[in-house]
Order: sequence, then C-alpha cells, then structure tokens
Amino acid sequence: MILRPSTLHEILQAKEERVQRQHYLLERFAGSSLISLSINMPGAVKVNPETLAIFDVAEAYITKECNPRYNEKRINFAGVEAFFVCQKEAMALKQLTCKIEMEHPLGRFMDIDVLTPSKEVLSRSDLGFAKRKCYICDNEAFMCARAQAHSLFELQAYITRSVKEHALMEYLTHLAKVAMCKEVELTPKPGLVDSANSGAHYDMTINTFYHSIDAIVPFVRKYFHGAYTIHYQEPQQIFYALRQIGIACDKAMFHATKGINTHKGMVFCLAVVCGALGLIRAKKEPFTCEALHASIKMLCTSLVQKDLIAITPDTAGARFFYETGSLGIRGEAQEGFPTLFEVSLPFYKEQLKQWSEEIALKKTLLLLMSTLEDSTVWSRGGKDGLSYVKEKASQWLLYVETYPDRLDESLRLFDEDLIEKNLSPGGSADMLALTWFVSECMES
Repeated sequence: MILRPSTLHEILQAKEERVQRQHYLLERFAGSSLISLSINMPGAVKVNPETLAIFDVAEAYITKECNPRYNEKRINFAGVEAFFVCQKEAMALKQLTCKIEMEHPLGRFMDIDVLTPSKEVLSRSDLGFAKRKCYICDNEAFMCARAQAHSLFELQAYITRSVKEHALMEYLTHLAKVAMCKEVELTPKPGLVDSANSGAHYDMTINTFYHSIDAIVPFVRKYFHGAYTIHYQEPQQIFYALRQIGIACDKAMFHATKGINTHKGMVFCLAVVCGALGLIRAKKEPFTCEALHASIKMLCTSLVQKDLIAITPDTAGARFFYETGSLGIRGEAQEGFPTLFEVSLPFYKEQLKQWSEEIALKKTLLLLMSTLEDSTVWSRGGKDGLSYVKEKASQWLLYVETYPDRLDESLRLFDEDLIEKNLSPGGSADMLALTWFVSECMES
C-alpha cells in the first residue's frame, strides 16, 4: 500500500467508528476495562513508518504491562489503532498508560484512552496529572496547536529524529516494507510487475509480491540486531551470520510465494545494508551515506573472490560473471554499492527538488536500467538483451527529460516492448527500492 494523505471525511468517520467499536467491545466483554490506542501524527499522512514504529512500542508495552485478554488492530488511511480488553481495574490501567505517555521518549506521540466497564473515558486529571505537553517546546500541547506555534515540517522532523533514536529497529522494519511496496506499486514500469500488469512475468502478480514482502519484513530486524550484537567480531564472521539469516529469509520468501523468486536480490541487499546500519548504531555514529558506504565495504570484503572467482559457475551470479565478466550484485556490495551512492541516490534526490516522489522514482528506474549490469535481464536475454535494455532505457530517459509530460506514455511503450521480448529488469527494481530506503533512513 502506497501511503497517501487522509481526508477530513476519513478522519471523522474513523473517530465515529472507533467509539462504536469501543462500546461494542465493552458490551461483548461485560465487566472488563478497555484500552484504546492511537498515534498522534501531525499532517495529512497519518500512517507512515514513524507512526507504525511508535505504535509497535506502545503495543508491546500495553501487552506486557496490562495483560489483555483480547486485542485487535486496525490500519487505514486515517491512522492505526488498537483495542485491548483487560480484566484489570480501569484506574490501574490508566496509571500504567500514563506512565508510558509521560516517561517513554516516544510517549508524547501516543494517545492511549482507558474506558471503564460503564464506557466512561478516564482522563489524566483523574489521576492528578498535568495536561499533555508540546513535542517541541514543553508548553501545553493544546496552546501550541491553537496558536500554530510550530510548523508542520518542524513537528514531523522532530518525530522522525525521535523515532530513529528510540525505535530504530521498528522504524527500519516498516521503512523496508514501504520501500518494497512503493517499488512494486509504481506504475507503469517496463517489464516489471506493477498495479497494471505482471510485466514479463507470467508466474506472478502484485499479490505474489505482497505475500513475499510480508515474509521478508520480519527479517529486517534480525539483520540489524544480528550485526549490532556481534559488532566486535571480524567482518567476515558478521557477514556469515547475516548470510545465515538471509538463507532463512529466502526460505520464508519461497514458502510465501510457493516457490516463485520475487525478491532474492532484495533479500541480499537488505541483509547487507541493514547489517551495516546495525554496525553504525553499535559504534554510536550518525547515519550518513559515507558511514553506510564504508560499513558495507567492510562487511563484504573479499566477497567476489569467495563467491565468484574461487568456485565453479553453478549459481546464476557465478554464470553471469563467467559469461559477461560483470561482478553483479556481489561486486556492487564489495565496493559498497557505488551504483546506489554515486548514481541512483544523487539522481533521485535531485529529481525530488523538481518533481513528485512518484515521478522521481520512475525516472530513477530508467537511469538504473540504463546503468546497471542487471543479471535478471541477462538471465532472460543474454548479453544482447542486457545491451538492448540499457540502450533503450538511456534513450527513453533522454526523451522524457525533453518531454516530461510523456513519462507514463513512454514507460507503457517500453513495458510493451520488454514484455514482447520477455525481459525484466529485476535487479534495477531491487536497487530502486534500496534507493528509496536509504534516502529515508540517512541523516545526511
């Protein structure tokens, strides 16, 4: 799901439905108390990786401290919310929920209501607590909101910084999911699965990708945490540990897709990048492109020698190397993903200064297709197919630079061309998702 702004109608409808659901649950579980959780997110986009990361922290706390007998979760464009039916007395629950709201660094972004069995909503003042404080200046939140004392950009930037500091693993997990969803939902795309068709892939649909993404997402946390916890070991040992997690992730992906390879390249990319981010956090360094580039290179030292040169060509990557001389994704990783840091990421950021995110992503995809030694294209069309895709992508990119209003038309024509030739730039698609992911989690 590509996240979009919510409408006033959706927000008002969600509030009405929330009250109805609260009353229904209190009637269904007569005599119980109810916790209703939502997240305070300024701006029209109510669901984003920051929202979901904060929600994860609050949900884990409530589950642990309040021991609910029943819970349910709902996500829509108006926000994310959950309901917890508890047997504890309502005032005791309110004390517990006020504790996380006031003491946790992300507590100010949480809106946790407690309802008594008689449907009364308890307030902070019932416990003698002061009104909620502003995110930025520590004045009363209501006063700052009424006076519009802080810009939307300032509020959102503060939330993002806070989430990166206090819920990083949760944030990266949701960021990776959004990155993969944005890639597959971007439409039209040449030769690739999107919202309009299956491209040159006759064995999968966009739903196949959704199943794959859901299977991969839990491993993002494992990559980060795995590298973080053994950061003091030699890089080769850390890479081996990440590879073992990646093998398990591959198995989960193939199980979810019934044997179809949707994201094998992305599994590798996320293992390396999220592992590198874990090492950076362990060193207490800022998340900069320079730090990430260096950390990836350190992790992937000698990867080409071990995975390509020193073995017989019995894998797709090794065959690609022996037939074309290209080092493929392993070469990219060993050099710290130069295509990402030197080509796609600077281009994408530059495009964002003039165009929407969607247009910037589409043009970045064409750039990647014109640049990347894509083993997925080669596996279907050989050297000639790879040369054709790179040359045509370069031509189309030049064309849409001259005629920007014809971008989608051009992509559709290129899509028809590649479908006819059974060519699919899967490696470029993975690098596009990785470009968006890195652009969002970097500090500079």
